[in-house]
Amino acid sequence: MQHPRREFRVPAPGVLSITCFLLGAAATGLSQGQTRGTRFDEISVERINIVEPDGRVRLVLANNARQAQMTVDGVVLAPGRTRPAGMIFFNEEGDEVGGLVFTGRKGDGGPQATGSLTFDQYKQDQTVALQYSEGGGRRRAGLAVIDRPATSLAAYAPLVEKRRLAKTDEQRAAVDREVAALGQPSAARMFVGKDGDGTATLALSDSQGRQRLLVSVDPAGRSSIRFLDASGQVLREVVP
Repeated sequence: MQHPRREFRVPAPGVLSITCFLLGAAATGLSQGQTRGTRFDEISVERINIVEPDGRVRLVLANNARQAQMTVDGVVLAPGRTRPAGMIFFNEEGDEVGGLVFTGRKGDGGPQATGSLTFDQYKQDQTVALQYSEGGGRRRAGLAVIDRPATSLAAYAPLVEKRRLAKTDEQRAAVDREVAALGQPSAARMFVGKDGDGTATLALSDSQGRQRLLVSVDPAGRSSIRFLDASGQVLREVVP
């Protein structure tokens, strides 16, 4: 015995309610998916910008060709300069504040390579640097601390260009005086590491960048402590 077929019909208001529910569920799922982010097994890009919600760039991860320009106070310093691949960091004001970069290639003179992790002084260049460099058969690696002037690097940019365009020694000397008037020049204050000749060294310098204390051990194992005057003359040397 066949039963009559029955059709189930949802009243129009019910259809509207179900539709709204499904759309809401889909939107919630999409929102949650966006919150969790998207997963990739592998991604190949030339540059990634990490930005704040308002668009300010805080970190650039890029190859050599698309690396970020050094910017301070909105001024691009040395525009067009080739920079190594790696990570460049920026502060809340858009100034570069350091980076992690690497290079390495083999040329006619042998390997040429660098590795650098730097921390910049506010509105200035690197004040702490952990670096390695190799070239011409020499390798140098260590930690350096550098004094920088309080003047923004942006103030030096036009003077660098002005000196580049100077045609006489007098003009270059005049620019140098303008640079000096901006404040105390940069000065290396400390280096600890290995020099290019293979000597392990601790070098401490005064505010003028003049080495005043050297603790060293050369490749042959000879060690010494040397105290220097402002002209670099050894005042006292302590050896085993």
